[in-house]
Amino acid sequence: MKTFKSAAAAFALIIILFAGCKNPAKDVQIVVNTDIFKSPTLIQFVNAKKGIEGPQDFTVNIIGPNADLVRTTTGSKTFKASSGLLNLVLDRSANPSAANPVKFTVIANATGFAPIFKDVVITSANEPTFYQVTVAEYANPATGTGAIIDTKAISNGTTSTDISITTPTNSGITQQTSISVPTGTGLLDAAGVSVGGGTLESRIAFNGTATNGTTPVVPGGNVAKNVIGANGQAITGGVTFIPAGSVSIDMFSGGKEVKTFTKPVTVDMELSATMINPTTNTTVKAGETIPMWSLNDENGQWKNEGNATLLLNGSSKLVARMQITHLSAWSAAWQAQSSDFCPTTFVINKPAATFTEKFIVTSAEDIITFLPGETTKTVVLVSHRLAAGNAFVRPYVTSEGNQLYVNNNVSNAYLSNTCNATSTFTFVAASNVINADVNIKVKCGGKDLLTGVNALITITPIGGTSDDTRIYNLAQGRGSGQVIDGVTYKIVAAVDGKSYTSQFTANPNNFELPSGFDLKGTAVYNPMTKRLAIDGLVTKTDCK
Repeated sequence: MKTFKSAAAAFALIIILFAGCKNPAKDVQIVVNTDIFKSPTLIQFVNAKKGIEGPQDFTVNIIGPNADLVRTTTGSKTFKASSGLLNLVLDRSANPSAANPVKFTVIANATGFAPIFKDVVITSANEPTFYQVTVAEYANPATGTGAIIDTKAISNGTTSTDISITTPTNSGITQQTSISVPTGTGLLDAAGVSVGGGTLESRIAFNGTATNGTTPVVPGGNVAKNVIGANGQAITGGVTFIPAGSVSIDMFSGGKEVKTFTKPVTVDMELSATMINPTTNTTVKAGETIPMWSLNDENGQWKNEGNATLLLNGSSKLVARMQITHLSAWSAAWQAQSSDFCPTTFVINKPAATFTEKFIVTSAEDIITFLPGETTKTVVLVSHRLAAGNAFVRPYVTSEGNQLYVNNNVSNAYLSNTCNATSTFTFVAASNVINADVNIKVKCGGKDLLTGVNALITITPIGGTSDDTRIYNLAQGRGSGQVIDGVTYKIVAAVDGKSYTSQFTANPNNFELPSGFDLKGTAVYNPMTKRLAIDGLVTKTDCK
């Protein structure tokens, strides 16, 4: 995961004044300093299907080796996402570095979406970090995903007939996954007790090879750090998966979640006939095997569970067959070897007249930033070789090889390279950039209170998607940055499960900030310096 540093955007500060008014002194002005926290981190949860709203408000669990160091930006250890955003910081005792990173796992369940898992690695005490996590929605499966919510009759927590559930195909995927539960199978909870009940609800999301050629992705991403090998020992450095397919299976009955079965359950995942077996470098065939892995939804740990067998099913379709006795996310995936990888190089140029900050999105997670004064960035992607001359990087997987998505709200493009190749991209200079400085106060308990809270917020052009979102780091309630003249923006900050938003159209004039939002104030444009100065006030009524 790459980190980035950015100055605050012009209007981005207007909604970060979320916690500055806690415990104000009655007769004095207080300036709150939050430098006791380190490593501001934003996790954005987006729908795996482009253009569809992702999960919004839900509880999040933080687990893993360094979970005790993680806080919200107000110091809490109760974590809630709001508007699909989760702001985190590290305690002042943390000292992350590249050699000694802070690691933890984010686990969540949002209504209508497949379970969420994400390993987070922080390597700097000062540099902000951003993760974008794609989440599968049952009702709106993304390209390469088939999903279903199914109900079947059972008898007091036991199957009274054979149960078969198959994910549907759609325009984005032609393969299916089938789950077969034999008659007389007892459904048990985490304590090994029958869940009871007369109706079994199953929620299944299958990731296979998409009709556009995109290869499968396992829940949480194809790079896992917390992995147990076939020998029962942790795999140092984790695993890069090369998945043939993956499936998340959740079942409920009697008001309880099913965790285990008294009889083995069969999972058949159809495979694309053109899929390459990386151990043979030829297409997959019946009779071969592929490692199968389960994901523990309590600790985010992947575990090697033996091998799935490749065979032809009753419809003469090639499937990876797994026999399972417990529920989780499951994947049939090869383990990539270092010799399987190849590099691709992109040279990105930024004209001096454009933004001081440019974000280059290299996958669903990785962000690179131009720092002030930098005009060239060289990005090297190291990706798995699918076949001679080809490689992939999630989630933009094509026959051309590695792809890099670049976007700065002025220029955007998908760039492609094959192994060991180099390509160059130059951003288009923007002639309508507005520079701005911001000074915001919070009025709380009858006194002005300047917040020192540091946080990361999103700013997105109205009508844009998550690909168009820019992330800004706010420091001590002050900052400067740039916006585009004439563009209307939506700004969102989320802290402790609550969202703070605003919306406005940027322009080089004097104007009142729009009503109906958290911020009240004025913007004054200086034509001599060509800078916009914003002075604003937020009045908090829920101070504690």
